[in-house]
Amino acid sequence: MREILVWTVLFYLRFWARVALKIHKPYVIGIAGSVGKSSTRNALNAALKDHFVTMVVSGNSETGVPLGILGLPIEGFTKKNWFKILFKAPFGITFLKKVQYLIVEMGIDDPEPPKNMTYLLTIVKPDMAIDLNATATHTLQFEKLLKKRTQDTLEFILGKIADEDSKIITNGYTKVGIYNNDDLRLSSRIQKNAKKEIVTLLTFGNDETNTISYAGYEISTKKTKFLYKVPSTRGERVIELVFSGMLLPQASQECFASVLLAGHALGLSYTQLKESLEKNFKLPKGRSTLLTGIKNSLIIDSSYNSSKSTVLSFIDMLKILKAKTGRPVLFVMGDMRELGNEAKGEHEEVARSILSVVDELYCVGPHTLEYVVPIVKSSMGRRNRPKRVEWYKNAVQLGLHLKEELPENAIILVKGSQNTIYLEEAVKFVLANSLDTKYLTRQEDYWIKSKQDFFNF
Repeated sequence: MREILVWTVLFYLRFWARVALKIHKPYVIGIAGSVGKSSTRNALNAALKDHFVTMVVSGNSETGVPLGILGLPIEGFTKKNWFKILFKAPFGITFLKKVQYLIVEMGIDDPEPPKNMTYLLTIVKPDMAIDLNATATHTLQFEKLLKKRTQDTLEFILGKIADEDSKIITNGYTKVGIYNNDDLRLSSRIQKNAKKEIVTLLTFGNDETNTISYAGYEISTKKTKFLYKVPSTRGERVIELVFSGMLLPQASQECFASVLLAGHALGLSYTQLKESLEKNFKLPKGRSTLLTGIKNSLIIDSSYNSSKSTVLSFIDMLKILKAKTGRPVLFVMGDMRELGNEAKGEHEEVARSILSVVDELYCVGPHTLEYVVPIVKSSMGRRNRPKRVEWYKNAVQLGLHLKEELPENAIILVKGSQNTIYLEEAVKFVLANSLDTKYLTRQEDYWIKSKQDFFNF
């Protein structure tokens, strides 16, 4: 009975979202990938909004996408709130009025509907599609495809994730497809399955044969710089993007490369795109937000979510910052969730990567206790290894301790997954200005109530 009710609600929301799209006919740009979708969505909006009437769909799921199209925010998941949403849905068909470009983040959590790309494509059909990467996030749900398979399970699952994500480009109606050519799983599937008589394929990556290629990366405690090469009538041109007051890992180059390609395909010059990006781009909360902490510390708050690939990219960034500044580096690490049988290997790889970079490690979550803490503790006492490793039951306990023990002038990276980890609550204890809590993720009434219940406040 419950399943019938869920599908009825989904079909109802999808119907009205389709009606809205049919009435207003915005040019739809869809964004897929395991990591970086939200940042790319925001960057694309920043690049386009000075030149066109744009709108960003706030959600990325089977409910989030139609609700975003109808302009209906989720205030909570109670029955009362859902009845309000269902009542308001027909009136949301005017929300897209005058919108020229609709930017839709399309996230998959499962190989089966309604949480896969196949279902999302029944709601919205992108005219332009961006596919960033296929990495080990949400692997737990994809393990159902393994059956009796026992060898190369991670590669098998990553292939299935790439199969699903790549449909955003290979679906048969997308006109412009932009993808990461360095991700061989994605590129092989897109090149094989895309109907090239329909879709124009544009690529980004390290190799200079791509439509746009990476040309450099520089970072300090005050700004991040990305360099790109693009072909021009005079041979080759270098585009420089500088983001002041932001610390972005090198992996973020994928995001801005795809945005430059998308904007240029829509008729904007690279000069226009550069100016708009540098002026308008803002990071989503909890995704590398730069905050001032107590004792002259610098907090890199990436507490919104976590995966191996993103953690490794931040560790590489910390290596550069530590070498440049000589400041102590602290890592507040939470579990990386929804990894299923891959949890052990993914956490252990991260543990090994931090050994020569992090001075103090503070962990939350059962996976960090089981897989990360033992590896890091076994290296203590050696040269250039962590001096302190501690595990806490929850983020509040960690925050209380960190407030008392934080060394002077530290660089603090905060990164962990969503469910029951809530590392943003630890950040609150070390903010120099308590008003900066407004920059933290999950501070809405629904989340505050959920966390109060979880922490037994």
